[in-house]
Amino acid sequence: MDVLTRDFEVVTYDRRGRGRNAPGASSVDHEVGDLAAVIDHVGCAAAVVGFSSGAAVALRAAPRLQHSTLILLEPATDETRDDTGLRERLTAAIDAGDDESAVRMFYEATGVPDDIVQQIVTSESWPAVVRGAATLPTEIDVAVVDDTMISQVRAPVHLIVSDGSPDEITGMSARLAERLGAPSWSEPGGWHGVEPDALRSRVLAILGGSTRP
Repeated sequence: MDVLTRDFEVVTYDRRGRGRNAPGASSVDHEVGDLAAVIDHVGCAAAVVGFSSGAAVALRAAPRLQHSTLILLEPATDETRDDTGLRERLTAAIDAGDDESAVRMFYEATGVPDDIVQQIVTSESWPAVVRGAATLPTEIDVAVVDDTMISQVRAPVHLIVSDGSPDEITGMSARLAERLGAPSWSEPGGWHGVEPDALRSRVLAILGGSTRP
């Protein structure tokens, strides 16, 4: 955010059930409504930048964001609902009060490398991550972007991936770009994350603030 504020007025918010919000479950309708409400409150948004599941939220909100450019950073999306029982296992763990196990289960199922999981678990942010466990079933719900939703997207869409992410992540973005008929850009970065300066440069180029190809 600090890097993007060099060129833009940046507005961000804590998603429902996370950060400074009270812990608790969310829903797809809540997520989409919250994003639209923030933009309505601000007055407009030249661009909506969403990362991972946040990119899925932005895409689902696209029918209400026709005057914004959508910039999706490694969106976590799929065409069909999860059929592995993950949502049910997460819900059972959360209902049993075992939020930490639910978070670890989610990380394992979504392919987060063990070393990164360990970094998160031992970081100061881990209690806040666990506190948001009740939102994990919605993460699975919001990821489903079917053909009907794709057909309702009218806003310009650009996708950005990291050259340090595995095929599992970049392939998901490539498939979504194909379905949307949208351009996709690869930028320097690490696992599931683009270098801030590279992101700034690409966003500037997308929005016409630079001549970068």
